[in-house]
Amino acid sequence: MMEDRCSHPQQHVLKMEGEGTAAVACDSCTMFAILPKVAGSFTCSNCMLIALLQDKVQQLEERVATLQRIRELELFLEATEHTVSTKEETGDSPEKEASSPTQEPDIWRNVTQRSRRPRVRSDCLEIHNRFEVLSSSMEDEEQTPFEDLSLITVDQVYEDEQQSQSSGNVQATLERTAHGRTPTRPKRRRVVVIGDSLLRGTEAVICGPDKMSREVCCLPGAKIQDVTERLQGIIKPTDKYPFLLVHVGTNDTASNSLQRIKRDYEALGRKLKQLNAQIVISSVLPVERRGPGREGKIVEVNNWLRKWCKQERFGFLDHGLQFLKDGLLASDGLHLTTVGRNVFAKNLLNLIRRALN
Repeated sequence: MMEDRCSHPQQHVLKMEGEGTAAVACDSCTMFAILPKVAGSFTCSNCMLIALLQDKVQQLEERVATLQRIRELELFLEATEHTVSTKEETGDSPEKEASSPTQEPDIWRNVTQRSRRPRVRSDCLEIHNRFEVLSSSMEDEEQTPFEDLSLITVDQVYEDEQQSQSSGNVQATLERTAHGRTPTRPKRRRVVVIGDSLLRGTEAVICGPDKMSREVCCLPGAKIQDVTERLQGIIKPTDKYPFLLVHVGTNDTASNSLQRIKRDYEALGRKLKQLNAQIVISSVLPVERRGPGREGKIVEVNNWLRKWCKQERFGFLDHGLQFLKDGLLASDGLHLTTVGRNVFAKNLLNLIRRALN
């Protein structure tokens, strides 16, 4: 073996004589990796994952800061409302304050339950729907939801699922009280989930709530180009604004280059725009023990896919690093275990519920 220095200023390469491989140092951590050829720049999968985690932490910090600002505004409004109600109870008014400029400034007072005004309770509460006359005509019109699904994470899907269940129960109770009967259900939208072999076994969870209008199309070994070719025969012209969820790309990362994957996704996007449907694209799930090159490519594909979906006004479901937990990936590091399949199916089901509700 003979040692040689690469001309690249940020890399040290050890070339092996008589072979087409080389040990290339990472630009960030300077760790070596065996590659079939010397690239212009190289970043290992660990550094890419660290960068992705740093981006996630920054997003979470921004959300926490926003929530803190909202909480401060709520406290300010509560304090203002308390001050106004106290002035009304004591008979103070702006006119009195203006007429007595030498009046002492207000001080904090302890307000007890007895000092508050008694609440006036109504004996009868009438609940009615003033738009009831429009309900018959609106049912015949096409309903097109416009919810922003540009970037949905797994945590957001589960939070919205819990909120929708509680609010749905309250809304159903109010409607039954107002009309004395259970309201009629709106027309069902067709839901189609299409993708590669990772969808095998998810149809029971996804289609269980509504087997008549939901469908899972599993194409074992399918790549992005295969899904593009099958779309025309799956989505029917009679479907009124269906919901289409696409999960594909794992098989493409095994053999295709990053540029080829981007071109195939762009061709898929042009085909999807012709269908007049609500589109959500699922991120590529991570793999294990498939080499640092493929793991890093998946990270790059998901980063590009997130930006591309926002540009094309498609929804994007980001699974993140959830499936790197123990017990979710099978022994081959590619497919899912029974537990992982159930987690994956519930992620897709909760996203469908969010979009339809």
